[in-house]
Amino acid sequence: MSIKPRAGRTKSLSAIINKDTSILGQVLNKAAYLKQIETLVHNYLPKELASQFRVANFQNNRLALITPTASNLTHLRFFQAKLLYDLQQKIPELKSIDVKVRPNPPEPKKVFKKLNIPANSQNQLKLLAETTDNPQLKAVLLRLSQK
Repeated sequence: MSIKPRAGRTKSLSAIINKDTSILGQVLNKAAYLKQIETLVHNYLPKELASQFRVANFQNNRLALITPTASNLTHLRFFQAKLLYDLQQKIPELKSIDVKVRPNPPEPKKVFKKLNIPANSQNQLKLLAETTDNPQLKAVLLRLSQK
């Protein structure tokens, strides 16, 4: 049994993506629009603050920005009125700016792989530790021999 495409129903991926009425096309258009707004926000903010903010959404004439720390939010409060005014020159339908604190996710912890040392190698490490004069090396070798 073979699967044959029906004539006239198959569409190229680019036709689906580029069509404004498709959901995927709408998502891509919104993402591009938010990226343009983020570029404007970064241009209007001081350089030390610009990298600390990301555009989360633009909906119902409200721009949502997110930042990883509350101190950035407080710092932005001093510039918020000017930022809103500057952005309204480019985006007339913008009415307000909401800022939320979203901490960056923590770095994943490194997982150490448990060593599986064969029994005869453990014995060799113990013997080597007994013959060593260096106390630090001796402690490391004994610890290794117990894994």
